[in-house]
This record gives sequence, C-alpha cells and structure tokens, in this order.
Amino acid sequence: MKKKFEDAYNKFLKAWGEDAQIMMAIEEMSELTKELCKYLRYKQFKEKNVNEVIPNVNEEIADVLNCVEQLEIIFDSKKINEIRKEKIERTLKKV
Repeated sequence: MKKKFEDAYNKFLKAWGEDAQIMMAIEEMSELTKELCKYLRYKQFKEKNVNEVIPNVNEEIADVLNCVEQLEIIFDSKKINEIRKEKIERTLKKV
C-alpha cells in the first residue's frame, strides 16, 4: 500500500464504512474489466483507434488500485504481502 494515501483511505473507510468500500472495489474492478476487454477488442479487430480507450484503462486502473489499497486496510495487509511474495516466487520458478 502506498503510505502517502493511507490517511485518506482511513477517512474514506470511516466516512462510508467497510461494506460500502468493498462494494466500490467490486464496481471499480468491473469497470476495469470492461475497459480492458474494449482495449483488446479494439487492438485485435481494429474497430476503433486503440489509443482512444487507453485513458479509460488508466483511470480504471487508478480506481482499482485505490480500492485494493483500502481492502488491504480492511483485511490483513501483512498476510496479503506474504501471499503475494509466495506467488511471485512460485511464478518466477516457472519462467
């Protein structure tokens, strides 16, 4: 988690509560999924200029990262980072 945003995240959680922020994370992940699908479709089928969708992808990535970092506060950030490290190490062995 980016420590510089931690105070803001705690304010959000206090103001709206964990359940609302979890729902927001779900919504933002859905929006990112939609924009990534659009990006791949534009890229593959050249329906439109792929560069048109990149700003939307960037915005949704930022939204998801902000939500995920709040999820780290709600849940166990230390355990989450341990699991991340294990998964990265396991994947590195495959490449």
